[in-house]
Amino acid sequence: MRSKKIGVLFLAVLLGVLGGVTQIGAAANEKATINLYTGGSDNVRIAWEAVLQAFQKKNPGINVQLQFLASGTGGQTGVDKLIAAVKAGQREIDIDLLETADNDLVRIFGEAGKNSLSPLPVKEIPNLKYVKSRSAAGGDAALVFRGTTVLLAYNAAAVKKPPKTATELYQWIRKHPGRFAYNDPTTGGAGSSFVITALYNKMPAEALSSSDPKWKEQWKAGFDLLKELHPYFYKASGKVQYPAKNQGTIDLLANGEVDMIPAWADMILDQKSRGLLPETVKLTQIEPAFTGGVQTLVVPALSKNKPAAYKLLNFVISPEGQRIFVEKQKAIPVITPSKLPKETVAQLAGLKVKGFRVYTIGKLSDEIMKLWQSDIATLK
Repeated sequence: MRSKKIGVLFLAVLLGVLGGVTQIGAAANEKATINLYTGGSDNVRIAWEAVLQAFQKKNPGINVQLQFLASGTGGQTGVDKLIAAVKAGQREIDIDLLETADNDLVRIFGEAGKNSLSPLPVKEIPNLKYVKSRSAAGGDAALVFRGTTVLLAYNAAAVKKPPKTATELYQWIRKHPGRFAYNDPTTGGAGSSFVITALYNKMPAEALSSSDPKWKEQWKAGFDLLKELHPYFYKASGKVQYPAKNQGTIDLLANGEVDMIPAWADMILDQKSRGLLPETVKLTQIEPAFTGGVQTLVVPALSKNKPAAYKLLNFVISPEGQRIFVEKQKAIPVITPSKLPKETVAQLAGLKVKGFRVYTIGKLSDEIMKLWQSDIATLK
């Protein structure tokens, strides 16, 4: 009887061990899923889809869900969601990676606190050593992965001598009624850059890197300029129009309805490479420059999938990841060009960026957009 009991006990233990092994094996086969929150124009989505496809091919154990919010469509952004989660005292969040600009980082740190983002471990992201740029606002919690800027796009067949300064640009607009357009700034960054540049060109340089409400008192001169220029912008059916989204003004330029617009350099270069824009469309920068800067990726402290997120970060700044961003989006790479194929670097030929003019004004940007809607968009 005793041996029988021992046999039964041994069998029970063996089944338990095997059951545990089965569970461990099942867990090992499960994919880690991370959520990447980003947004913008359609070229951003296209580039990210290509990057993620290449990443997941090399990392079949990681599934990446792209949560993309198109410009001008409204809805809660990843930044808004993160701030709300921290304020609500949540213990975790479904955002594992979040694309941000320096202006977003100022908001996150200001409203959610410095500890809301995880410092990025160099040991788990070894390609960090190849990155040339650092985020002034994000420090070691933000990974710079591509550059972007707004330039002046124009029809060289109609504009023989493009403006070189902001003052010359405003004079050109007055002398050529209806031939310039900028998109509704609440629907795309190119129009937003035009508006913010108009306001902050008339303010001390330090204002462009401050979220202090005191600077609102100095916005009047810039808004007065926008009101004065309003009648000279593109018109349809006898009324001034501010097209929706960045693509809206690019379409006007492509169709010859206007001769000059502010535009994201990457969008113009990408569409020219695909034959979607006339060869006569050229790019130039003015002084002071339109705002632009670097895009960053951050990992929220509340993320439960940090190791997988770090693997994606490491791929994004690898030569392969950077090549895809250049080829699909015409983004400015953040690693040494010598690490990229010559034919890839050649795709940025003609892009002469003297320097990024980054703005980090936090929620003041939202207030500017609200004032634009009430004071400019309503003008007849």
